[in-house]
Amino acid sequence: MKYLECSGGPFAAGQQYGEQAREEIRACLDFFRPRGDRAALPAILQTLSGQAPEILEEFRGTAEGAGVPLEELILMNHWPGGDECTPLFLKNSPDGVIVAKNNDASPDETQPFLIRKVTPKRGVPFLQLTYAGWLSGLDMMNAEGLANTHGSVGSCFRRPRGAPDIRLRMYQLMRQCRTADELAMGLQASRLTGKGFSIAVGDRTGAALMLDAAVPLVCERERNAGFAWSTNLYEAPGLENADQRPPRKRHICVYRQGFLRWMAETRPPRTLEDIKSLLSCHEPWAPCRHGGVHSSQTTWSMICLPQQGTMQIAHGPPCTHPYQEYQI
Repeated sequence: MKYLECSGGPFAAGQQYGEQAREEIRACLDFFRPRGDRAALPAILQTLSGQAPEILEEFRGTAEGAGVPLEELILMNHWPGGDECTPLFLKNSPDGVIVAKNNDASPDETQPFLIRKVTPKRGVPFLQLTYAGWLSGLDMMNAEGLANTHGSVGSCFRRPRGAPDIRLRMYQLMRQCRTADELAMGLQASRLTGKGFSIAVGDRTGAALMLDAAVPLVCERERNAGFAWSTNLYEAPGLENADQRPPRKRHICVYRQGFLRWMAETRPPRTLEDIKSLLSCHEPWAPCRHGGVHSSQTTWSMICLPQQGTMQIAHGPPCTHPYQEYQI
């Protein structure tokens, strides 16, 4: 995955993004282009202009830098995303809170990801791992020691019109917030649209929680639990069946959920090395996946260490790719 650094105001940071990742962004557009809802574009532009003008300006800079149409870039950022990942956190490790994730995708998904470090003119610097061209605040850690990872789930609830996509709202919040509580309250107080997600959150103070964001609802669970996770299912009371996942996909999520519960009860992780071992585990329905009955494969793995201000990333399945360290 390409690593790049951007700085300055929204347009300048976006322009640097586009220039450095031009080919990767164009490759993502080729994949996402047939999936965009063009009828929604006027409403999206109106929402961004009124509620997130700095993000719209960064989109403009990115489009100019990459030499791609602004409208197509914005539509790509509103694609719902896949639904195969495993986010988790470990609270009381010797390294402090650990927030981690294996990213999984269908074998036919080849669009590029990249690692992006941004020092904005205003707001908190951050490090993110994202599809090339996205401005999502998911899978990000900021310089104040606030980190999150996510898994796609879905939502059966009606979304409000004129509300920002949850990924773009997270992008705003992760550049403003310093603690897990601030992020949770900011998200819960927001009008949201877009796909639903489960989000693992941790911060430098040692706080940790899971957010089941069945958009527009956002529910908190597992606050300061020792070990918590999501397998593309909601577990907050009342949201257990809010994911809209078809049975043929849901049973795989349930099996992974059962494996992690078994691990928590029989040999719970306690250290960073335990987390790495878990993320690269191949026991039945474990997080490291290679197609077959799992229906998807692990494409990369990330581990955020808020106390140290570092992110460790395996550029492929962690069973065969060593973690490399990135400093925020």
